[in-house]
Amino acid sequence: MTPSARATKHLVELGFTPWTVERNITKFLKRDLFNCIDILGINAEGVTIALQVTSHSNHAARATKVRESEYLALMVGAGWVVEVWSYKGAALRRERICL
Repeated sequence: MTPSARATKHLVELGFTPWTVERNITKFLKRDLFNCIDILGINAEGVTIALQVTSHSNHAARATKVRESEYLALMVGAGWVVEVWSYKGAALRRERICL
């Protein structure tokens, strides 16, 4: 199972309705929402969670990518929870990204 598929499943288990916002532009090029978000989730309590999802070995690089996003302040300012989720086997690592 891919990290994105695992994250989507996990979001559902946490009560979120997930939506993949990463898109394939070509066979070798993907485009993330705001250049750093792969999946958005919303729940009945009004929480929006924005995820960058990756493998364990790429976690630090992806966290840096999100921190350096010109859109991070807008996402956080809108009340979104912004996190990087990575997987090593079945183990999930979650890191909340703040300003």
